[in-house]
Amino acid sequence: MSKRQGLTRCAALALLVLGTAAPAGATYCGAASYRICAAPVVQTVDVVAMAPRYETVMQTVYETVYEVQPTTVMQTRYRRAFRTEQYQVMRPVVETVEQERRYSVMKPVYETAERERRYSVMKPVIETQQRERRYSVMKPVYETAERERRYSVMKPVYETQQRERRYSVMRPTYETVEHERRYSVMKPVIETSVVQRPYRVLKPVVTQRQVVEECGAYETQMEVVPGPIVQRRVPVAADPCDTCEQPRPTGLLGCLFHHKKRAFATVSVQCPPRTVCKRVFVSRPVVRTVSETKYVAETRYQQVPVQTCRYVAEERVERIPVTTCRYVAEERVEPYQVQTCRYVAEERVERIPVTTCRYVAEERVEPYQVQTCRYVAEERVERIPVTTCRYVAEERVERVPVQQVRYVTETAERQVPITVQEQVPVTVQRCVPRVVARPVPVTVCSMVPVAVPSCLTCP
Repeated sequence: MSKRQGLTRCAALALLVLGTAAPAGATYCGAASYRICAAPVVQTVDVVAMAPRYETVMQTVYETVYEVQPTTVMQTRYRRAFRTEQYQVMRPVVETVEQERRYSVMKPVYETAERERRYSVMKPVIETQQRERRYSVMKPVYETAERERRYSVMKPVYETQQRERRYSVMRPTYETVEHERRYSVMKPVIETSVVQRPYRVLKPVVTQRQVVEECGAYETQMEVVPGPIVQRRVPVAADPCDTCEQPRPTGLLGCLFHHKKRAFATVSVQCPPRTVCKRVFVSRPVVRTVSETKYVAETRYQQVPVQTCRYVAEERVERIPVTTCRYVAEERVEPYQVQTCRYVAEERVERIPVTTCRYVAEERVEPYQVQTCRYVAEERVERIPVTTCRYVAEERVERVPVQQVRYVTETAERQVPITVQEQVPVTVQRCVPRVVARPVPVTVCSMVPVAVPSCLTCP
């Protein structure tokens, strides 16, 4: 309302200024004239204008969502199985045969010889020197004076009584008797025998198996993503006649019609789609044959001479003197004296010498000896007995049982691992796109006619 009143006042002021400005009497309605016209008449007229009105409406927007759905696919898996296979083995058969074996032993021969070793020792030489030392001492000078002191003492008076005490003692009596002790000692007996020592040898066995390797790689895939929906303000015409080719009035009326606000509308606009590059792993399993070498343990035997030591029990007899002691009770009588004491008071007089001491300085001379020690090298000779040992070869002969092995062919069975291929259903999660419609509030601008008052001037 205040805006309308302001426009009305502006139009009236403009008419008054234009009507009084021409000296020759020209007015707004007519052309130039030299006569004086009558006073203008101002009339208020309502002009209809289009004003924007904003409303919020619900608009349906479609968007793509991804749902996770479980899907069952068949996957190739490999499991390990075993099959029974027959093969030929060589079983050893052992036979014992005695053979004569000659061997040499090294017999030690010891020889003792004396060697002379010279060495040096450091012999100490002690020298004594006489020196004199002067010092001062404080010599005490004692002076003695006697003093008299009276005191009482308790003088003991002793009385002796004779008594008798009887007691028993255990007197030991020793007896020696010889006992016979039998004991066993273990006497070592060394025996030499030949023992079969088994040892294991690893025998290579080459097998082949199929291995599935993953040779897939990451590939770049292009995916189109729709653009987002955004809200934008678009300018719209406030007067529907603006687009028409109608002549506009000139002057103040044309100025009033041109003085209008521009209107804007908010619309939903979808942005252009964009292309996204994704790295996707493409699986390409490849089956190839791999050779494997396994080492099978094979047991073999070796003839080894072994010396065994066994102990044989041998009984021996030893005579041992055994001294036994027994105690015999013996009664004894011991006389003893019992002394009793009682105290009697007695007064005594004692003369106590009291000695006082004072110190007088006195110089003294004290001779003392200083011993110095120096070491003189002295060479000595020592004879050392050295024992050398040399070995002399000595040949000996012994009969040794030898086990000979021959092999017999036998058929055995074993379990051989094999790889079995099978199809297993596996449930995987996949993303499935789905278009979902949802309402979105949108602000819509529409033009509504509104009456605007304006001033017209007539002659």
